[in-house]
Amino acid sequence: MNILLNGKDYSSEKISTVKELLMELEREWSIELGGAVVLVNDEIVKKDRWEATEISENAEIEVLSFVSGG
Repeated sequence: MNILLNGKDYSSEKISTVKELLMELEREWSIELGGAVVLVNDEIVKKDRWEATEISENAEIEVLSFVSGG
């Protein structure tokens, strides 16, 4: 599947839902995305809908992760 992720082309054969995408990104980026904000085609997807929200070919997805520090 080919999508636009945070403004860049991204391809994966293993994803079909928002939750699967985030799990793959956690492995690739080595960060925790449990508190991320996810938009699919400019619509916010709440965390309780990640597993049920399917991703379509060429979807535009934004994943925003907030980091605190001192």
